[in-house]
Amino acid sequence: MTYFVYGITDCPACLRACADLMECDKEYVFVETDFAPTHRAYLKAYYSHFTFPIIVRLDEGEQILIGGYQELQDYLGDDTLDKNFTCPLD
Repeated sequence: MTYFVYGITDCPACLRACADLMECDKEYVFVETDFAPTHRAYLKAYYSHFTFPIIVRLDEGEQILIGGYQELQDYLGDDTLDKNFTCPLD
């Protein structure tokens, strides 16, 4: 199972979505759309989701829309995430 995070590199919600997936040991691909406004518009229309990030789970060839950052939080569940946000090397 692989997650695709369609996002923008300076978007806090996009970056936090990647961090949360990493923290939960999920395989993901970040698809940068910074310089592709036409492609961003296409993704919004295709997934009927109009904010970024757009998070999609690919499971055995089937694409399942998770949604945005809040939907990812609901999908992963609150108790799986460390809300401390400190570097483990500190």
